[in-house]
Amino acid sequence: MKTLAYVDHLLRNREVVISDLKDDGKVSEVIKTCFKVFVTLTVLYGVIMGSQSLLHGYGQGWMYSLASAVKLPLLFLLSLVICLPLLYVLNVLIGPREQFRVVLGILMSSLAVTSILLAACALILAFFILSTKSYPFIVLLNVAIFTIAGLYGVWYLAKIMHGLAPAFEAKPGEWPAGNVKAVINWWLFTYAIVGTQMAWMMRPFIGSPGTPFSIFRAQESNFYVNVFNLIGRMLSGG
Repeated sequence: MKTLAYVDHLLRNREVVISDLKDDGKVSEVIKTCFKVFVTLTVLYGVIMGSQSLLHGYGQGWMYSLASAVKLPLLFLLSLVICLPLLYVLNVLIGPREQFRVVLGILMSSLAVTSILLAACALILAFFILSTKSYPFIVLLNVAIFTIAGLYGVWYLAKIMHGLAPAFEAKPGEWPAGNVKAVINWWLFTYAIVGTQMAWMMRPFIGSPGTPFSIFRAQESNFYVNVFNLIGRMLSGG
């Protein structure tokens, strides 16, 4: 199936995706196609995300678009690499005990769906980049978009996990089915914490007025403190 056609397939046919992940002959193709969807759409969003400096004439603005297009897919993939062992272990503990590549397929389908939501919001982001020069507003808008996309990706992942083992019955020494949701929620919490800290470490994605271009910035404070500071700046007209 072509990459763009697979976008619609992921959104409309979750049950088919679950069936393909159960099929040893199809799981590898799911991983490859989801990876292509993910990379294509996150690069697209990254270019738009980093375009504020370019569109408003800040120094070296084009470099932010290029850097964001490269760093955004890496942000998700590095977070996945860090959290993948945990999900695999939890998968073994809670009972379904899927193969490693099936767990990888679950995560890649979740990332692909997250990237679809990001791409769907790209024109909204572009509109506000064109219509305002407020750096705090654009950063917070991106935080909101990533939150919405990430939550949907998390919901999709949970549905896939439960779809792979909907009627799992606990055996002696195994986790009861009622604990599956709780264990998945712990993994999702870990992924969110790792992802936000990874984004903080890999900043900047958006050029700040008066700040020269750099691939990375010095580590200071943390993501959550910075969000509160940006809200204060935006409310004060900064």
